[in-house]
Amino acid sequence: MHNMPDQNLSPAQVALLTKAMLSVALVDGIHPAEAALIGQFYESSRSADMPTTAAIMADTASPFDAQAFLPSTDAFADTVVLMCLMTAYADGSLSSAEREHVQSIATTLGVSPARFEAHIAQVRDELVGALSHLPDTASVAAVVQELNAAG
Repeated sequence: MHNMPDQNLSPAQVALLTKAMLSVALVDGIHPAEAALIGQFYESSRSADMPTTAAIMADTASPFDAQAFLPSTDAFADTVVLMCLMTAYADGSLSSAEREHVQSIATTLGVSPARFEAHIAQVRDELVGALSHLPDTASVAAVVQELNAAG
């Protein structure tokens, strides 16, 4: 679903990115679609010496601090923001609290407000593109309307 530059993430970056995604999901309660996206990302990125997916997903008490990403490249900052936005949208909408949380992560990582808005538009466009092949155009139109209203 995402159009991000290929990156070879270190185990530490994978763990931090997973925690960032989890922190977004926890803003308004973890939805099964959010948990599935986070779990799929972590499982596909983890190496054998990293904690299990179940252990990472169960660690909701550890506070997330975006400062742990610093220093960060622009490409990695963009990846973090995009993955966090995808997590927020996984349940069908980006709540204002989720948006504020991702925006604070983006600000910490040096992502400009304009780039942040472009990332939101990119994730929305990709969601609409993923739905556009469905035969029920009325439902797709309703989803597009909801995405535009939520953003």
